[in-house]
Amino acid sequence: MSLDLAQNIRRHGFKRLLLAVSGGLDSICLAHYFIANREALGIAWLGIAHVHHGLRVGTADRDAAFVEAFARKYNVPFFLKKLDGEALKNAEGSLEEKARDARYKALIEVFNETRDPRLRGDDNKDVIVTAHHAGDQTETMYMRLKRGTTLAGLRGIQSLRALDSIGHTCASRCGVTQQASLHIINHPSSIIHHQSNFIYRPFLNVTRKELLAYARENNLTWCEDESNADVKFARNKVRHDLLPLLEREYPGAAEQLCRIAEIADRAYAKVIAKGEAVFDSVLVKQDPSTPLRFAQDDTHTITLDKKKLNKILREHADADLSEMFRLWVAEQGFRFPIGFFYGPKEPAHVKIPHRAAYRKRSVAKIGHTIKICEFCTPEEAQKFVSCE
Repeated sequence: MSLDLAQNIRRHGFKRLLLAVSGGLDSICLAHYFIANREALGIAWLGIAHVHHGLRVGTADRDAAFVEAFARKYNVPFFLKKLDGEALKNAEGSLEEKARDARYKALIEVFNETRDPRLRGDDNKDVIVTAHHAGDQTETMYMRLKRGTTLAGLRGIQSLRALDSIGHTCASRCGVTQQASLHIINHPSSIIHHQSNFIYRPFLNVTRKELLAYARENNLTWCEDESNADVKFARNKVRHDLLPLLEREYPGAAEQLCRIAEIADRAYAKVIAKGEAVFDSVLVKQDPSTPLRFAQDDTHTITLDKKKLNKILREHADADLSEMFRLWVAEQGFRFPIGFFYGPKEPAHVKIPHRAAYRKRSVAKIGHTIKICEFCTPEEAQKFVSCE
């Protein structure tokens, strides 16, 4: 692997790494690279976690045994997490998305079991590492552009992502029963929301061709997941059919998709920085003596000063701040659809609904404040906005 890769990894200064290893080419290269360069990268502890989805008969057990043997060969702690495959199949929604969310949830559970609880804040250098590579980034960008996306979506897969945002997504979308010896966390978001931990994807600029070369150079073997060839899954169809066609018609298109992600990521950072400069002063501290009715202990809430917000919007009346405001709210942990805050008759085109719910999130003007909350269920969010 390149010198730039090592430099980028060292720059983050992570000390305790939990490697997510499926047994495929990319994750085996990832595990071998970090094990081989452990001292050079300043890593104090390495662990390998494998998630058994319970969806494939026979070969899933083979993969788990293969990864366990790999970890034993290099004397690295191994953690196995088994999911309820039938529950995944029977739950509503895309099986791809359900399996992905359940996998992250399982990794977070292993992560919380292995992390040192004494570490806090800047002292916490624990991280989950996954083997997403340039091919995954290209597929993600293609799929997002095909269905439509925003500036946030154009960033593609992030090399470093806050653990709380993933845990929050998993908790809200995946109620899959897990079968394992590790303690099961029902609501990861309530536990990890304020922890400074991350999912790290160091291989996003590494191509599959480079991974194959690395595997040959180090005499590595890996497992092939037969489901990866099934084009009935959207990502597999993009990988095996659509992207090769695009590349034949427009050579270099895959590389350009990754480049767009990098450019969008830099632009997004500037937009968010501007949003913070404009809107951060409207945040008010929640008064613990006046808790929200209907809110659970793990309800995530922010409060905005309505008067200060209106003043800012009047000062920017000649601009359209609706998308900047939506992205800024998303950075606070609340995602709303495009156009949710758009109102052409309002100052700066931002319109805050008097009371509205979107999925598990709600917005309500209460007195001189605006409350934005996320509940455990859509029913709770709707109940909150329907009550005076």
